[in-house]
This record gives sequence, structure tokens and C-alpha cells, in this order.
Amino acid sequence: MLLRTDQVLLTPPADRTALLAEYFVLAESFKKLHHQLYKTLAISDSYQQELKELSIKMEQSTIKLRRLSEVALPICMYCHKVRTDDDYWQRLEAYFSSHVDIMFSHGICPDCVKTTYSRLGERDQNPALGFQSHAADKKTSVPDDEPLREMRVLLQRVSCAGDPLTPELEKIITRYAKLLRRFNKIVTISDSYQFQLRDLNMRLELMVRTDIMTGLANRMEMLNQLEIEQKRSERHQKTFSLILGDLDFFKQVNDTFGHLAGDRVLRQIAGQLRDSLRAEDVCARWGGEEFMVLLPETPLEQAVIVAEKLAAAVREKEIIWDSKAIRMTMSFGVGEFTVGNSIDGFIQRVDNALYAAKNAGRDRFEIAQLQEVSAG
Repeated sequence: MLLRTDQVLLTPPADRTALLAEYFVLAESFKKLHHQLYKTLAISDSYQQELKELSIKMEQSTIKLRRLSEVALPICMYCHKVRTDDDYWQRLEAYFSSHVDIMFSHGICPDCVKTTYSRLGERDQNPALGFQSHAADKKTSVPDDEPLREMRVLLQRVSCAGDPLTPELEKIITRYAKLLRRFNKIVTISDSYQFQLRDLNMRLELMVRTDIMTGLANRMEMLNQLEIEQKRSERHQKTFSLILGDLDFFKQVNDTFGHLAGDRVLRQIAGQLRDSLRAEDVCARWGGEEFMVLLPETPLEQAVIVAEKLAAAVREKEIIWDSKAIRMTMSFGVGEFTVGNSIDGFIQRVDNALYAAKNAGRDRFEIAQLQEVSAG
């Protein structure tokens, strides 16, 4: 096109009509080139944006990989022993604390997922808790099913009789066996996908219903359980109690040892509280360093005993960080639900009792004041 343009400019045609025709061809070529130019620029801008995003992801992955490379495998490749030195797990906790997505997808084994799932007060039997993958037990070889055996017997009988349809029958049996192998393989793959899907669904539900750091129920799940207990109490006249606890001087742990040490304290205190309760009790991280315990079908007298037990368990707990022992205490508010009151008002009364325990010297519990139920 450029060569043709040069020729027209050097020897312009005398006829004006011919010159306009050449100009028209040149204009059409320019439009096409102009369109291609802007299309190329748009594609280039898109590639530049994708390249920028990939560069950011690559940089983040490099940082994660650099941090992870400082943490060796927890299992010895030779003796298969699990490492127990505190410094290793401290660094591993620090890595997972800053990468929660990795912790929930790879840092929690399926058994712990099922155990945590069952602790959330699941009343109905969930098939996801008892499922097992049969993919490993199934074989991709052709199963000796009844139709295949009958067809093979028929083929042997026809072959002995010298029937001319023997080759066709043999092809049909071979094709049937091949389809049966494919079907068996598809079933095996389907079982594997079902296993992965159920495991993923449980992990996603746990992320919604649990506090990721401690593994306890979160605030939303506790409110849901409180609503269930309120309805049961009103329907069957069953009482329940609530304990609200707060770690004493927790800010000093963060200021002295750092926030990673504070995270470890929260996790280990959460485990201590959970281990000190019954299976039917619900323990939740209410917020910050506050923990809430729901005691179904438990009157105030027994709830007070549980609060004393929890206070002693926290007091005796020794948490090691950088070869130093950290000891904590906890203050509690205890209350019994009264039919006719609201959940919000009940929580507020228990929370007031907690602050009364704080003001009275900490490392103790106070009982929430009873609230009169209006006759109207």
C-alpha cells in the first residue's frame, strides 16, 4: 500500500476521477489500519493489566515461599517422627497466623475439621461427618457382573456350535466390557470428587461458624445457639445459664511479648476452656479476649461451679513463648436465663456482672442480677 501511494504521489493521474478512486482506496486502508491500531492498543492495555496483577501475585507468592522456606517439614523423612520442639511450632504458628487462607485449606487435617464441626452443637446426624471415600477400594478392572458372565457363557456355547454370528457376538461382549470399565472409572472419579466437595463444604461452613484463630464457635454461631436455647426454654420450661469471661491484663501480653504471643495465648486458653466443659456445652470467642460459654439445662448453682472450674483451669495454665512461661487469669460474669426476658437483655446483665468482677479485683466471678419480668 505504501509503495502504491508513493507511485501515485510521483506520477499523479491526470484524470480527477482516477485520483479520487486512489484516494478512496487509501482512505479505506487507513481506516482498517486505524481500527487495528486501537484494537492492538486495547489488547496491549489488557495484557499490561494482567501482567501487573500477575506480578503482584508473584511477589506475594515469593514472600510466602520465603517465609515458608524458613520452616522445615514437621515430619522426619527417615524416622517419620513429628517434631515437638516449641521453637518450630512457634514459627509455624506465626506463618499460619499471617496466612489464614492457607491455614484453613492446608493447615487443618480432615479429622480436626470433623471434630470441630461436631463441637458446634450439631443436633442432627450430618452425612458429611461419616462419609468415607471408596475411590481407593474400587478397581478399574472389569467387574465380573451377572450379565457379563451370561454373555461369556453364551459366546462359548455359540463358538462351540460353529455359529457364523460368533465374531459379532464377541465384538458386542468386548464393547460391553469396555463400557463397563469406563462406567466403573467414572464412578471412582465421582466418588473422589464427592469426597473433596464434602470436605470443602465442611471447611467453608466452619469458616462461617467458627472463629478461625481459636477454633471455637464465633459470635454469630453463639447467637444462633442462644436463640435455640431460648425457644427450648420457653417451650419446655428448661433453664440454661451463660458465662462470659474476659482475660485479665491481656494487653500486657501483646505489649511485652508481641501480638503473635497474644495469639498463642488466645488459642491455648480457648483449648483449655473447651477441654474443661461438657460435650453439650458451647464455647465461643465473643470478641477480642472475651469468651462466652453456653450451658444448656444448667441452673445458676451449677453454672457457678463451672465458672470456678474455668477460673482455676486458666489460672493453672502455663503458656510457653520464647522459652518463657506466660500465666493468665480470667474474670467471669455468670447468669441464669429467665423465661420472658430477651437474649440481648440477658447478655447485658451477664456482661455487667463481668465488669463487676473486673472492678472487684479480677480473677473471680460475679453473678448477674435477676431481672423482673413484666406482667404485660
